[in-house]
Amino acid sequence: MNTLLLERRRLLALKLAAIAQLAGHLRYSRQRLPYPLASVDALAPEALESVSALIERFGKLQDLLGNAMREVIVLSGEDATDMNAVLSRMEKLGLLDSADDWRALRALRNQAAHDYDLADDRKTAFVNALAARTDMLLTTASRMEHYAKKTFGLADDLAQA
Repeated sequence: MNTLLLERRRLLALKLAAIAQLAGHLRYSRQRLPYPLASVDALAPEALESVSALIERFGKLQDLLGNAMREVIVLSGEDATDMNAVLSRMEKLGLLDSADDWRALRALRNQAAHDYDLADDRKTAFVNALAARTDMLLTTASRMEHYAKKTFGLADDLAQA
């Protein structure tokens, strides 16, 4: 196997290790509070910290999964420059249930990064929407790990090399 291909496999293994860690952190943050929330503004400071962690971890995991999807496509010998084509391929491989659902997740993640709405009802609806969609991210992370290990023969220790 050539050096470039080995390095790409190692990079994917590193990303998958980070994805697994982030997935665990997101799962923890999701379980800290009973969703759906009635009001973000009514939460105690420690609960607000949990909400902030959920938002941050959701965004990071969504970003990293998208990056890993591109890496899977590259390792498959395909062009990964068009994210729409990458998402369609992920759907065909069964890693995503729906490319459109992934795009909606991305829009939600972008809203988290750029939304400064102070209205409690909209903040609460947004946080509840994130919490409701964590399972989709966690399922995608699990599918990605199983697919990459099976398809590319990634071992857990490859990320350590």
